[in-house]
Amino acid sequence: MNHQKVLVIGGRGYFGQLLIEDLVANCHCEIVVGSRPVVDLRDAASLKRALSGIKVAICAAGPYQKLPTTLAQLCIELGVHYIDLADDREFVETVRSLPHARDARTAVCSGWSTVSALSGMLTQIASSGMTHVDSIQIHMAPGNRGARQAATITSLLNSVGRRFPICRDGTWQDVIGWSEPRTFTFPAPIGARRGYLVDVPDHSIFPELFNAGTVEFRAGSELAFLNAMLSLLRLTRRNWSSFGLVFQRAVSLFSWLGHSSGAVGVEVSGSVRRRVSILGESRAQRIAVLPAAVMASALLSGRPASGVISFIDWITENEMRKECTRRGFRLIVEEL
Repeated sequence: MNHQKVLVIGGRGYFGQLLIEDLVANCHCEIVVGSRPVVDLRDAASLKRALSGIKVAICAAGPYQKLPTTLAQLCIELGVHYIDLADDREFVETVRSLPHARDARTAVCSGWSTVSALSGMLTQIASSGMTHVDSIQIHMAPGNRGARQAATITSLLNSVGRRFPICRDGTWQDVIGWSEPRTFTFPAPIGARRGYLVDVPDHSIFPELFNAGTVEFRAGSELAFLNAMLSLLRLTRRNWSSFGLVFQRAVSLFSWLGHSSGAVGVEVSGSVRRRVSILGESRAQRIAVLPAAVMASALLSGRPASGVISFIDWITENEMRKECTRRGFRLIVEEL
């Protein structure tokens, strides 16, 4: 029996449960679930106790806008590999710039979910061989029967109607969350999906990482009336993130509509134009935990990794294709 231990903070939550399910199926390890009140992300003493004997610690507790970086700091100090599923721009930037993060003797993987580890890997594939990159368009298309947890909705609402900077045509400019709809065409069965600007770490990191003039991330429900509702909220210009639980209950009324299929895709335009997508035709919400599960397995197997791990070279295209196939997903590359 393999006695290497993986600590999952937030393992009782929706994505925490999906992550544990993936680890059990694809990773040989002992899983330790850290939940309140035994483990508190704001209590360094409880975290130190929880990290005793741990090889990899994963934070799956959102929303990340409200979390401290204590766990990441302690992992760097104690020599424990650190992974989180953060989608918050400020949180990811803070973790990546922590003292000693870049020269840590163990791996520091922040943003190891749909953004920015997966979107970064897809962008790397899409931009392969290009002499220059003009535009990176990223789109997340969840199925309506996927995750509708309060933390997930709170994270989304944090962008609605709020101004944030993106790089467009080589200059930084402010945009408004859930504005400027754009259609992204996925392979069947997803097809064309409408998406709206949402703030993610990619906006800060990818312009320099890929030397790209424009980087834009969009997301949208498969139900048009839910997109329209959020567009109306945007017009109020108020912060709706504190109403996550209320919206979660409201949206759950429509959970019987739509599908459990979903996808994330990247379209890169430059010297050529290429689109790369990962599709899940059943329980596509599992895509969000794929990067963390794959990285945890690699670290447990002895893969040498230290410091802040890049979003572009943490896995090869062939390796990711195998991991997708193992989980019933499809990695599709299209020349446009």
